[in-house]
Amino acid sequence: MRFRTKLLIVLTIFLGFNGISKSQTPSSSSEDQTVDVFLDCRRCSETYIRNELTYINYVRNKEDAELHLLITRQSTGSGGFEYTMRFIGSREYEGQDNTYRYISSASDTQEERQQGLVNRIGLGLVPYLSSMPVIKQMEIRYEPREERTSPSALADDWNYWVFEVYAYTSLRGEQSQNQFFLSTGADADRISEELKIRLNYDWDYDRRSFDRDDSTDIFITRGQELDGTVVQSLSDHWSVGIFAEANRSTRNNIELGVYGSPAVEYNLFPYREYAQREFSIMYSLAPNYYEYQEETIYGKMHETLVRQRLRTNVQINQPWGEFEGRLDATTFLHDFTKNRFEVDLELDVRIFRGLSFNVNSRYAIIHDQLYIPKGDISDAEQLLNLRQQSTSYSYRVSMGIAYSFGSIYNNIVNPRF
Repeated sequence: MRFRTKLLIVLTIFLGFNGISKSQTPSSSSEDQTVDVFLDCRRCSETYIRNELTYINYVRNKEDAELHLLITRQSTGSGGFEYTMRFIGSREYEGQDNTYRYISSASDTQEERQQGLVNRIGLGLVPYLSSMPVIKQMEIRYEPREERTSPSALADDWNYWVFEVYAYTSLRGEQSQNQFFLSTGADADRISEELKIRLNYDWDYDRRSFDRDDSTDIFITRGQELDGTVVQSLSDHWSVGIFAEANRSTRNNIELGVYGSPAVEYNLFPYREYAQREFSIMYSLAPNYYEYQEETIYGKMHETLVRQRLRTNVQINQPWGEFEGRLDATTFLHDFTKNRFEVDLELDVRIFRGLSFNVNSRYAIIHDQLYIPKGDISDAEQLLNLRQQSTSYSYRVSMGIAYSFGSIYNNIVNPRF
């Protein structure tokens, strides 16, 4: 009897809250009638957009929306961001799709970048709001500049070159141990529609110390890397380029590693569709020279090898979700058994109303660790991962599932706590 009473109370409370959720609708005033939008913002602040654009209704599921706003972001050559906004209509707006872009500069603050994006979204919403009563409460204002920019003033004194110098450090510890990490470097990039040039130098230093009763153990790892890329556009689908790199790593037993490689890439889709989809295949053939800090398990202190690489990259951004996948296969020409095959997959998909699933995984088959030093690895090196250890595979997998239900509207922004 008590169980039935408790069950009846739980059902009553649930149905009561469900009724409240269904009744939570925005103002029903005819003057405030507006469009229902599903905001699908990838790598941008949904909270900021909802807080600034208050004249539309935000719904939690795209099945309830009259307009699906899909926003994706890509880095630009100057260090800024390019946002692609796809307005996808449904119901009475079926077939009324539009795409706009907004580019922020590298010098913009987060506030300036977000405000610029919000302004561009607002302009993109105008065609859908033009037949709604809420349009009567809106106005578009134009503020002319005092002086128009002359064509000569648009000249780029830097000829598309962008430079950056950086340093990053971290320090953490406790009574018996501490760690100090330092990374510095510099970048030089020149990116245009026809030519892409990227140069990077990075230097890392990692020091860990552990106090014992009468001594202190100190472990240090260092690494340096200088790499460059030059890519020439040939057409909407083809590109050619050159890769080069020089590196040093105490963890990988490399005193000096140098390689240079020509490469060719084909994209199944036109490059201009990068914000929606990409399916590219890249092939390179690279001579490699290695000098080792210690003799390797193959009895080498230095060697010159040729390695070929085939990489496939897939990226899809659609209203149902996004998918990214990469296949990377390499092998040394002197011995095809010395190879590596890596698969990276990332999937985020809406299965149906309120239910979403995501998975992030990586698996690698490894048979190309020619640099492993001869001899046994110490317990400290193994536990602290100070040296790369011999392995035939590696993997990582993470996944999750989420289901949401309740009120279809999501207009309120409450930043408390």
